[in-house]
Amino acid sequence: MLSTSHILSCSPPHLVCELAEQVLTKYDREAITFISGPRYVLVQLRVVDGVAETVFNAGEILATETRLELNGQFGFGMVIGRDPDHATALAVLDAALRMPGDPHADLYPRIAELERTLHAAYEQRFAAAAATRVAFETF
Repeated sequence: MLSTSHILSCSPPHLVCELAEQVLTKYDREAITFISGPRYVLVQLRVVDGVAETVFNAGEILATETRLELNGQFGFGMVIGRDPDHATALAVLDAALRMPGDPHADLYPRIAELERTLHAAYEQRFAAAAATRVAFETF
């Protein structure tokens, strides 16, 4: 099972922005306060060596992050690359889903749909990679 932040950050940005716009229709413009961003940041890419299983820094990746408050609730969004709209939509959805009383429970079916789509894409990608698998024991 994927986390909600994983699903939303890996889903098509226009679909995530649609969900955020759905949330924002319930609030006035004054309900949003940007704490920082959207802004571009460099993040260390940490990788686990498959043989020794040690963690090392493979390099830095460019990301876009947004921190905001929606109706007093903190929200954070970060995506790989330059995409301020996607990062802001993630922050809006993060804040909405953190609100007490779950006022945005109507988002969960759409998020589950995005998760199914993402799983299907992953399975297709794994199947394509599996076709190139080499059995080293036969050499």
